[in-house]
Parts: sequence; C-alpha cells; structure tokens
Amino acid sequence: MPMESAPVLVAGAGLAGLSTAMFLGLHGVPALVVERHAGLSTQPKARGQTPPTMEALATAGVAERFLEAAPPGRTEGIIVIAESVTGRALHDFVQTAPDLSDFSPAPMAATSQERAERILAERAVELGAEIRFSTTLESFRQEGDGVVATLLDTATGRRRTVTSRYLVGADGHKGTTRDALGIPAHGRTSSRPVRTLFLQFEADLDVAFENAAFGLYYLRDPALPSGSATVVTTDHPGRYVVSCVFDPGEEPGRDDLADIVRTACGVPDLEVAIVDVAWSSSGGRLTRVADTFHSGRVLLAGDAAHLMPPAGGQGGNAAVMDGYHLAWRLAYTLAGVAGPGLVASYDAERRPFADALAEQQYANMVQRQAPQLRDDTVAEILDPAVGLFGYVCPSGAFVREPGEERPLFEDPASPSGRPGTRAPHVRLSRDGVPVSTRDLFGPAFTVLAGAEGPAWEKAATEAARNLRVAVETHVVGGPSVLGDPDGRFPAAYGITAAGAVLVRPDGIIAWRSSGDAGLPELEGALRSVLG
Repeated sequence: MPMESAPVLVAGAGLAGLSTAMFLGLHGVPALVVERHAGLSTQPKARGQTPPTMEALATAGVAERFLEAAPPGRTEGIIVIAESVTGRALHDFVQTAPDLSDFSPAPMAATSQERAERILAERAVELGAEIRFSTTLESFRQEGDGVVATLLDTATGRRRTVTSRYLVGADGHKGTTRDALGIPAHGRTSSRPVRTLFLQFEADLDVAFENAAFGLYYLRDPALPSGSATVVTTDHPGRYVVSCVFDPGEEPGRDDLADIVRTACGVPDLEVAIVDVAWSSSGGRLTRVADTFHSGRVLLAGDAAHLMPPAGGQGGNAAVMDGYHLAWRLAYTLAGVAGPGLVASYDAERRPFADALAEQQYANMVQRQAPQLRDDTVAEILDPAVGLFGYVCPSGAFVREPGEERPLFEDPASPSGRPGTRAPHVRLSRDGVPVSTRDLFGPAFTVLAGAEGPAWEKAATEAARNLRVAVETHVVGGPSVLGDPDGRFPAAYGITAAGAVLVRPDGIIAWRSSGDAGLPELEGALRSVLG
C-alpha cells in the first residue's frame, strides 16, 4: 500500500473534525482530514453559535463569515410547542435572547451546520489542512510515538497507510474510533430503540416568523408517527426539515412521507416536494459520554465523545469548542515544548463539562418534547449565562490554588478569576477605542498585569525564552496603553494592582499571583501548565 505521513490525522469532517483542523492550522500544524461521506452535510442540522464559540472562531478569522452566512433576522428564532406548524400553539418559547454582553464582546450567530462546515473546511484548507472525502478510516494501531492507520478510498477501492503523531476521532456517533479503542460509554437510554427520519421538503407555507432568523416547532399530534415531530426552517426560503421517529423496520412509502409533512404542517392539501430523505439510529441512546476522551495518542471529539439530544442547541457548539481546546495542546506538544500531560489534560477538562451538558440537553428535551420522562433525576436547567461562562474545570492544565473549593459552575456575574475558569470579559480601552480582555487572547499565552506590575513583562519575556513558547504581555490600567475605565480588572481576576494572571491560548486562566512577589513563580507555572 502507498505510505504517507501527517502530524495529525483527523477522522471525520463534521463540526468537531473541521474545527480541530482549522485551529491546528492556526498553530501551524497541517492536518489530514478524512471523511467517509462524499461531501459535507446538506442538512441544516445544528444551528446557532454562542458567544464563546464566536470568540473562538474570531481567533481563526472566521467569525464575520459566520455572521454573514446566518439567515437574516433575530438570532434567537421562534421556538414553539404546537399541534402543527400552522395550528394551535401549546407553549411559546419565543423570547428576547438573553443579553450576554456583560460576559462576552462577541455576538451570537444563527448559522446552520450546513453552512458552518463549509466555512470551517475552507479556512482549514487555507491554513494548510487537506480534506479527503469518500475516505474511511478502516483500521489503526498505536506504535511507539505515533499511530499507523489504514485508509480506504471508497470510490476507487484503493487503500493507503498513513502514519501520524496523533489521531483525532471526530467520526460522529456512528463512528468506529471509540469502539476500536475499547472505550466504554455511559448515559441515558430510551425504553425502545428507534430510527429517526430527517425529511427535507419544499412547500409554500404561510407562517409568520416575526423577523426571526429561523423557526423550530415541537409538534404533538397523535396522527404523527409516535405522536410527535419537529419541523425546522433551513437557509433556503420555502425549504424545511421534518423529523420524527419510527420503530426499527418501519419504512414509510413516498406517499406516506408527503402525508407526514401535511400533518405536521396542518395543511391537508399542501403541495409538497420531497428534497432529501435521511435516517439516523442511536440504538436507543438518549445521551452517551465516553468514559475517557483520551487513549494514548488517540483523542475523541464531538459526537464521538459525547452524544446528546439537540434540544438546547449546544451539541454543535461543544463540537467546535472541542477542537478549540484540543488543537493548541496538540500543537504545543508536536512543537516539542510540552509534555504528554498537556494532551492528557484535555480529557480532565472537557469530559466533566460534557457530562453536565448532556444532562442539560436531556432536561431541555424533557421540557420541550417528552414531559412523560420527567422524574427526580432530571437536572435543573441552568441559567444561560452560568452554563455558557461559568464552568470550572475540576482539574487540568492549570495551577490549582491551595485550599480552594471547586464547584462545577460559578456565577460569571461575580467571577472568581481562579485558575481553570474562563478569563472574564472586562471592558478596557486602547487609545480611546473599546476593547475586551477577551480580544487579547490568541495562539500565544497571555500575561495580563495590573497597573503597578510592569516587571511582569520582563519575567514573561524570560520565561518565554527559556521554555521556547510565545507569551504576550499587557499591562492594564494606570498610564499603560490599555485603560481600565470601570476599574474592574483587578477584582474580576482576583489580583491586586501589582499582580498578574497567565491565560492559556484557549482563554482559560492558567495561574495568577496577587502581587509581584510571584515573579519568580511565573516560569514554574508555565512549565507546570505545559506538562
């Protein structure tokens, strides 16, 4: 078989795989991405990007592309529980999107997965990635300091061998990477396995969207398969997707499909054009989280690592953020400036969040679609700001402070600034122009120092030179270039005006010192984070 090599092999060209490749490229690492399908998704699938996701996308230079690709209108959309699309509404989720400007400088976006994948793929290729479609990861084995994989070109039947330093399994919930590693999973299951139909159709529907970017309808009608369905709008005017579940073996005919659409829309004589029919089976799984996201030189991301109901819209965001939080770890390790502990910390940080997020999505599903499943095990739905900005990593690539308690979430309105939390958004100014602390984070480590701590810049320069990593330093407040007009910076980060914080390339606080007595500790902290 022909042989070739790549620094990182990524199995799967969905949101997780493409994001991983894009962010790797941002760090100068060209990835090889293989996808078993012939092209990218043609279904809208996951829609919507939260402010943290948009911040991450901004570092790769694609945030504006996402905003331009979203449908026109309000980003929050119309979400209702109803008897049909045009029928009586049972419960209305339409509400003003929460104002999250106190927590992030980034807006929300309403881009579909169909368009998101194309933006991510284009940018990943611009940054050096190669994407091969109709290519299956047939098998792999770990050998010494790398992974040897066999790839099958399903169009030609030809096989080739690829060696890589790392393999990222982003091959979705139907993928084989997790099973090949022998990694168990845990989660919730339904009482019966089902198949889900995703039917894309075109019809002339008279629906008022109230200037919303998209509409999402949770339908309850005994005449529908299993008594329920969902209908969502797409990026194409007049085109929609209806999804509903069937028992294994059930196969509706073409006329049955049109009748399902008419029932879901509440228009018995509706003229329907079927555009696409797709099926998915989860084997009765409602949630599934791998017991580990890391095994040797193989990492899991996206649905391969964590499967959850779509209600709540966070699965796609989690997939993108998996790539964001993983890529810098791989890049720094491949560059020889980090030890194996840095890559291992991906599991320690992302898996507890995935467990919590899966339960949140399940709770949303129960509220919106399956109230009969409610019991005392269903999680209380978190305030959006807490869920998006308040996660506290239990352990990982940061320097823990002695004697601290670590709840899994904290109130981002009163940030602790402790290592292992998201670096808070604080409004600053540069030459009179507003700027956020979040705008200062990129591929390098960042030191944010108080107004009375100018010696931090010299310490950071020395640490960067000794450890061969890039470190940018910004002094906030006082006569420095970065002003702190509201005086919030020291309190938000839990330091004095003489202190400083070390922020990782993914915007997570790695270490802090309340005063300049910690100058000698900065290099040690950076060395510890790098594993």
